[in-house]
Amino acid sequence: MLGSLRTTRSRLVLLQVGILVTAAVLASIAVFELVTVPARNQEDQVLFDQWSAVANALDLKDGRVVYPPGQLPATSATTQEPVEIDVFTQGGLLVQTQRQSLGPSYLSGLADRVLSGGGGVGPVDVRDPSGAGRRLYVAAQPLGDGAQRLQAAVIVSVGTVELDALRQRLFWTLPAGSLLVVLIGGTLAWALVGRTLRPVRAIASAARAIGDKDLQSRVTVPAPPDEVGELKATFNDMLDRLERSFVSLQRFTADASHELRTPLALMRTEVEFALSRERGNQEYRRVLDGLQRELRHLGHVTEQLLLLAQADAGNLMPSPEEIDVADMVEETGARWRRAAQKRDIELEVAAPTSGTMTADPGLVRRILDNLLDNAVRHSPEHGRVQLCARQLEGEWHLEVRDEGPGVGPEIGGRIFERFARADPARSRRSGGAGLGLALSAAVARAHGGDLTLVENGSGPGATFRLRIPAR
Repeated sequence: MLGSLRTTRSRLVLLQVGILVTAAVLASIAVFELVTVPARNQEDQVLFDQWSAVANALDLKDGRVVYPPGQLPATSATTQEPVEIDVFTQGGLLVQTQRQSLGPSYLSGLADRVLSGGGGVGPVDVRDPSGAGRRLYVAAQPLGDGAQRLQAAVIVSVGTVELDALRQRLFWTLPAGSLLVVLIGGTLAWALVGRTLRPVRAIASAARAIGDKDLQSRVTVPAPPDEVGELKATFNDMLDRLERSFVSLQRFTADASHELRTPLALMRTEVEFALSRERGNQEYRRVLDGLQRELRHLGHVTEQLLLLAQADAGNLMPSPEEIDVADMVEETGARWRRAAQKRDIELEVAAPTSGTMTADPGLVRRILDNLLDNAVRHSPEHGRVQLCARQLEGEWHLEVRDEGPGVGPEIGGRIFERFARADPARSRRSGGAGLGLALSAAVARAHGGDLTLVENGSGPGATFRLRIPAR
C-alpha cells in the first residue's frame, strides 16, 4: 500500500477521492437538511395553527371551561393532514378527537405537568404504542381573570410517518449516491491521470535509453501542447546543450592535444637530430634556441588553459583596483606601437581625458594585448589599427579596430570558442593557438562585462568591443 502511494498517479487520485468524499458528505448533509427541515417546519406550523384554533375557541361558562358545541377539527385546515387534539382541565379530560394514537395515561401526565406550572412541551418527537412517530405540542391556555382564572392544557399531535419514511430514504440514498459518485470520480481520475502521465513515463523511458554515445537522439513521444509538452521541449533542449557541450569538449580535447603534441614533436625531432652525431657550438645553440621557442609557446598555451579552467570552475577571481583608464590605454598603445611599426602599421590611440574603472589591471591589459596582437597580425601593411575608450551609462567601452580581412560568417558564430581561428590554414606560429579571444571573453565575464564582435557592415576589418562596468 505504501509503495503504491509513492507514485504521482496514486497520490493525485487519492487527493481527488478525498476532495470528492468531502464534497459528497457536505452535499449530502445540505440535501438532507434542505429536504427535511422545511417538512419539519411545516408540521410544526400545523401544530401551532391547530393549537391556536382550539385554544382560542375555549371559553368560561358558570365557572367551568367549555368548548363550543361540535367536534374538534380532525384535519389541518391548510394541509388536510390528520390531527389529534386533547383538551384537559383541572377536572380531567374536557374534549378530544375521535382518533387517538397516544395512550390516555401519557396524555393525562402531560396535561398534569402543564397545568401544575411545569411549562409547555415541544414541539417534540414521540412514539405511539405501535412505534409510529408523532410530532407533539402541549401548552396551557389561561381563561378568565382574578379568582375566576382557570387553565386548560391543549395537546396537539400529528403523524410523522411520511417524514420518517422520507428521512429513511434520504439516509440510505444519499450515502449510496455519494459512494457511487466517489467511485465514478475516482475511476475517471485514475484514467485521466494515467492518460496525462503516459507521455511523462514515455519521456522517462526514452531518457533512460539515451546514453553518452547517442546524445544526438531526441524524445519523439507525442505530447499535448501543455506542461507535458513543455517538459518534452525542455528535455530536448537540455539534450541539445549537452550534445553541444560534449562536441565542444571533444573538439577542445582534440585541439589541445594537437596544440601540445606539435611543439613536443618538434622538440623531440630537434633533440634527436642534435644527438644523432657530434655538432658544433653554433648548431647546438640553434637547437637550443628552437627548444626555447617551443617551451615558451608551451608555457603560454598552458597558462591560458589554466586560466580558462579557472574560469570554467568559477575560480577566476579578479583583484580589482582603481585604474586610470586614460593612462592604461596610452600605456598599452605605447607598448604595441613598436610591433605595429615593424609591419608599417599605424596605431591610433583615442584615450579619454579622464575617468577610472575598478577592475583587475593585469587581466584587463591581457584582454587588450590579445586584441591588439590579433589586430596587428591580421592588418595588412600600411594599414591602421585603432584603440579607443569611452564611458557610456556607467560602463567603459574599449574597442580595437583593424583593417584586416575581417571575420567571415562561417567563423563569426564561434569566434570566441577555444582553438577557433578565423583562417584554419594559418599555423599556430602565424595565427596563435586560438585561445586568446576565448580567454579574453572569460575574463570580461569575470568582471561582469562581455567581449563582442561588432558588425562592420560591408567594410573590411573587424572591431572587438570590451564592455566593463566602471564599478
